[in-house]
Formats: sequence, C-alpha cells, structure tokens
Amino acid sequence: MASGARAIVLVSAVLLVASTVVDAKPLKGSPACSSRVKPLNRRGMLGSFLPVLAMRPLATLAVTQYLPPGSETEDFKALDSRASDFERKQAAYRAEWKARVNGLLSAQSDAEVLAAFDTLRASFRKTGGSNLPEGVSRDAFLKTCRRKEREMEAAGMWGKEVSLSFLDLKTEIDKSRAPKKMGEGPAFG
Repeated sequence: MASGARAIVLVSAVLLVASTVVDAKPLKGSPACSSRVKPLNRRGMLGSFLPVLAMRPLATLAVTQYLPPGSETEDFKALDSRASDFERKQAAYRAEWKARVNGLLSAQSDAEVLAAFDTLRASFRKTGGSNLPEGVSRDAFLKTCRRKEREMEAAGMWGKEVSLSFLDLKTEIDKSRAPKKMGEGPAFG
C-alpha cells in the first residue's frame, strides 16, 4: 500500500474512533467517575468521514503504469483501427445527412420536399437503417422537420403525400431505436 493510502486509512481510523461520543452521565449502580460510551450514530459517522471525503480519492493515489508507445497488442491495434474506421464513416454519413437536411430546408414546393424525404430515407437505409449519424439527435431532426412543416403549411403547401412521407421516415427512425428481440438485427461483435 502506498504511503498516501496508509495515511488516509490511518486518518479515517482516528476520526472514526474520535467520533464516538462519551456521555458524562454515569450508569446506574456504577461509580460516579466512570462514563458511558455511546455507539456511533449516523451524524457522527458522517462528520467523521467528511474530512476523509475532502481528501484525494484513493484511486488517484494508485500507481498507474501505461504501456510505452509502440508496445500495443494486436487486439488493441485491431480495435483502434475499427474505431477509426467507424469515426471516418460516421463523419462522412453526418456530412451527407446535413447536406440532405439542408436540401429539405431549402425546398420550395411539395415535390422538392418529397424528393428531400426520399433522399434522407435512402441515406438512412444505406447505413443499414441502424441509426442517425453520431451527433445528430432524433429530436433535433424532428424539430427541424416540424418547423419546415409549419412554414410550408403557412404557404398553403405540405399536402397529404408529404405528411405520409415524413411519417414513414419518422417511423423508420423510431424502429431503429427500439430494442431488438433475440435473433433480430445484426449480431454484436
């Protein structure tokens, strides 16, 4: 055990012992000079550990030894390459998704909005329908679509076909977020 950890254990033991309360009232039938020790109550326990909690956590006292650069295992290298591939694909997917959403926001007619929803749905399906890109929340996307819907309805557009197309895309996104049953969907690993 490191010297810092020993010091913390020693301080906590002293505080725990010191927090027991000595009652000055003598017990019945005992000499007047003896005192009675009461067991530790919750407040006394909390008060005794507050200084310990204010000190550095024990985990920071542990000696951590990292691997020197160049000594990574093959498993680590494989996982690192998978993670960097995922990040690269997500960055491309996010850029494509934002471009398609900008196409939706710049649409001026129902036909353009339908085409934008079709390209968003195709982009979503191209990834396996797994989820929205990293960093794009479902709620923010739906809020953007609802804002466009209000704007188009005020101009007398956003017909039934556009509403159905939007609901289809929303349903696909919601289905991708639902938990999968055993045997459904891609296997992990």
